[in-house]
Amino acid sequence: MNLNKPTIQNINNLSHLKIIGISILLSVVGYMCYFFTKALVNVNNDNEQLIVVFSWLGIGLVIYVFISWYNLTRSLFDAYTIFMIFFFLFNFGQCFMWAFGIHDQNEIGAIPIFPNFGVPSPVDIINAQVITLLGILMFHCGALMCYKKQFVKRPIVGKSVDAKKLANSDPYNNITLKSIFLTSAIIGIIVIPYQLYTSYTDFQIAKSYGYIALYYSDYASTNPTMLGLLNKMFFPCLIGLLIGSKFSKRVRWFVYIVFSIYLILNLLSGDRGSWLYKVVILVWLSHRCYKPVNFIKGIKYAVFSIVFLHIVYAIVSIRDTGLSDINLSIINQAFSLEKSPIVTAIFEMGGSMKPTIVLQNGGWTDWPYANTYLLAVLGMVTNKLIYILGIPFELVSAWFSHDYLGLTWGAGFSIIAEAILNGGPFFAPIILLIIGYVITSIIYISPNFDYTKRPIRFLFVVSTLSFLIPITRNELHIQMKDWFYGVVVLISLITLFRFCMFKITRKTN
Repeated sequence: MNLNKPTIQNINNLSHLKIIGISILLSVVGYMCYFFTKALVNVNNDNEQLIVVFSWLGIGLVIYVFISWYNLTRSLFDAYTIFMIFFFLFNFGQCFMWAFGIHDQNEIGAIPIFPNFGVPSPVDIINAQVITLLGILMFHCGALMCYKKQFVKRPIVGKSVDAKKLANSDPYNNITLKSIFLTSAIIGIIVIPYQLYTSYTDFQIAKSYGYIALYYSDYASTNPTMLGLLNKMFFPCLIGLLIGSKFSKRVRWFVYIVFSIYLILNLLSGDRGSWLYKVVILVWLSHRCYKPVNFIKGIKYAVFSIVFLHIVYAIVSIRDTGLSDINLSIINQAFSLEKSPIVTAIFEMGGSMKPTIVLQNGGWTDWPYANTYLLAVLGMVTNKLIYILGIPFELVSAWFSHDYLGLTWGAGFSIIAEAILNGGPFFAPIILLIIGYVITSIIYISPNFDYTKRPIRFLFVVSTLSFLIPITRNELHIQMKDWFYGVVVLISLITLFRFCMFKITRKTN
C-alpha cells in the first residue's frame, strides 16, 4: 500500500484551503483598494469611468463567489446561493446595470437619495462600491470557513449503537415527519386563515388609499399582537406541510393554492418584495425534494417569470395611487416595453445601497446606542428585556429614518449599513466575515442531504432562510424577532409533539 497516495478527502481539503487562501488574498487586496480610493480618489477627478470599473469588478465577484462555492459543494442552487443572489441585488444591483451602460432617471447619483442628504458624488458612490464588494467578499470567506467545519462528519463519541440506529431508522423518521405535518396542520388552522384575512384587509386599504397607507397612516399596524406573532409561522407551516407529507399531491395542491391566494392579494396591494423570497424558496424546495428543475423547465420558468414581472411592474406603478384611480392610460404606460420591468426591479432593489452611502461619510459615529447585534439578540423574544436591563434602545431603521435623516417615512437599511454602523467602514468587512460564518453554519446543508432522514433540520434551514434573506435589505433586530416566533417556536412545538408521540408509541407497543 502506498501511504503517500493522496486520498479524495485530502485532495478536497487541499482544494478547500486553496479557495480560502485565494479569498483571503482578494480580501487583503480589497482592503488596500479601499485605503487607496479613500486617499487618492477626490472630487476633482473624472470618476465616472472608475464607477464603471468597480461595477464590472462586482460582476467578476459574482462569478468568483458562485464558481468557488460550486467547486466546494458541487451545487449552484442551494440555500447559500439563493441568499447571495439577493445579497448582491439589494446591495449592488444598480452597479450591475451601470456596467452595461443602463441607467435610470431615479438612480443613485442622479437625484438626491434623501431630502436632507442631497445627490451623492461619484466619490461617495465609489467608496460605497468598494466597501460593499469588500464586505460581500469577506462574508463569502466566512461561508467558506464554515464549510470546512461541516466537511467531515465524525461519529459522536459516547453515543450508543442503539441510539444511532434509532436516529436513522424509518420508524423514527416517520414519526418525526408525522409530527411535523400534524403540528403544522394544527397551527395552520389558525395561522393560514388569519394571514389570508390580513392580506385581504391590506388589499382593501391599498385599493382605497394606496400602498403607502399600509405603513404611514392610521391603518398601519405597529403594535404586535398574539395573532400577529403567530402569523410569522404562516410560511414555515406551509413548508412543514410539504415536508411532513413528503410532498403528497393533495398537500402540494393545497399549499400552492393557499400561497397563490396570498401572493395575488399581496401583489394587488402593491407589495413587490416579501413574496419574492418565498417564491424562490418554494422553487428550490420542489427542485431539491420533489422534481429537479431541468434545462427545459428552467427556460419555461424564465419565460413565465418575465411575463409575471411585467404584471408586477404594472401593479407597482399604480400602487401608490390606489386601484380605484386606475385608468387605461396608466395601464398602457405600466405595460410599455420602453422600460423593462427586470431593469426597473433591479434598480429598485439596488437602492438599498443608499444607507451605506450616508453612513460611510461619518453617519456611523452618530449612533447613540449599544451594538445593534447585541440589542437584536436581547430583544429577540421581547424588547422589554432591553428596557429591564436599563439599556437605551431604539430600532435602527427608526433612528436612521426619523432621528438622523429627519424623514416621516422609512428610508430602509441593509446588512452592509448595519455592519458600518457597528464597526465603522474599516472594521465592517470583518464583522461581515463573522456574519457569513454564522449564517452559512445555519443554512448550509450538503447536496446529498436526505430531508426524510433529518426532516426537522431541513425544515429549520428552509424556514430560517425565508427570515434571513430580508436582512440583506433590512436591520437584524426585526428579522431576529420574526425568526424566533416563526421558526424557533414552531420547531419547539414540533419537538414537543414528537416527544409525546414517542411516549404514546412506546406505551402501545
